Amino acid sequence: MYHILRFSRIRHTKVEEHENGMLSSVCYLKDNVQEIEAKILVEPPDLEIKSIDIMYRDSKGRWQKVEEKRVCSLIRSRIGPGIFKMIKSHIQDFQLAFALEECCRGVILSFTKQDLLSSPRPEDDEEAIKYYAEMVKENVRLYGRCAAFSKGSRIVKEIEVTEDAQVYEK
Repeated sequence: MYHILRFSRIRHTKVEEHENGMLSSVCYLKDNVQEIEAKILVEPPDLEIKSIDIMYRDSKGRWQKVEEKRVCSLIRSRIGPGIFKMIKSHIQDFQLAFALEECCRGVILSFTKQDLLSSPRPEDDEEAIKYYAEMVKENVRLYGRCAAFSKGSRIVKEIEVTEDAQVYEK
């Protein structure tokens, strides 16, 4: 029996560029009841998924691999509009789908990293909030992908994003 009062979760997503230009994205998720590792290999510039590997620990603590037939239809898909719906339609297990979606989000955010690093650093808090709010409006995929851009934060409190990724100001 799992003790909900002693719950902890670790989630980590890492994206690396290989010498051949390919990107690998790995999401590792572990909590009191599960352990999952999802890996994708992506080819820029189209962000075409070349391979998918998802492993999880079963109830006896053994690593199990998600059957290739469950993910093969996602191979050669592009990380872009509609990819999250495709993942959910092919992988019904919520946590496995979540880990795979996180791999895709990691790839998307890796292309935003340089913009964030080279962005101006306004001294005034209100100017900084406006600047980053505009960045989220221009790239709606940033919404909810980190604590600073998650619902309820000062940066995005005036922004509302619908299911179909439309941005509205409150």
